Amino acid sequence: MVRNMKVSEGISDELQWLKKLVLGGESGFSILELIVYIGIVGVIVTMAVPRYTNAMAMANTAKIQADLQTIDTAIAMYHMQNGTLPANITTDLNDYINNADVIAPPAGDCILGSGDTMAVTATEYTISSTGEAQCQGHNLGDFTKKEEKRGAAAT
Repeated sequence: MVRNMKVSEGISDELQWLKKLVLGGESGFSILELIVYIGIVGVIVTMAVPRYTNAMAMANTAKIQADLQTIDTAIAMYHMQNGTLPANITTDLNDYINNADVIAPPAGDCILGSGDTMAVTATEYTISSTGEAQCQGHNLGDFTKKEEKRGAAAT
C-alpha cells in the first residue's frame, strides 16, 4: 500500500527518527536541570575567585619583600663603600643591582604584616631618609607578619 505523503512530510519523519536516535528521545535540557547546573557553577566560582585574588596578593607581597630585601642589601653595600646613603635606586645602585632601572613594584594588591590589604599604586621603590628601601612609604618590616618578627627576634 502506497501512502500519500508529501516529500516534506517524509523528510520530516526521517529527521524525527534521526533526532530520536542521536538525542535518545530527549530534545534538550529542562529548566530545572539548567538551574541546577548554573547553581553548581555559581558555588564553584564563589569559592575560586577569592582564593585566586588572595593568591595574587600573596604573590605580589612576596615580590615586594624580595625586592625590598635586595635593595636594602644594595643600600648597605653602597653605604659601606661610599660612606653615604644613595639618593636614587636607579642611578646610585646600578652597580649593585642588575637591571636596577627596571625593578618596580607589582600592580595589584598586597598584604601588609598586620593582615590589611593595600592596593599598590607606586611605580617605583624609594629610599627613606634613614636608608631603608620603601614601597609606598612601607619598609620591609611592614610586609612581614608580626608572628615572624617575634620568632626571628627569639632565635
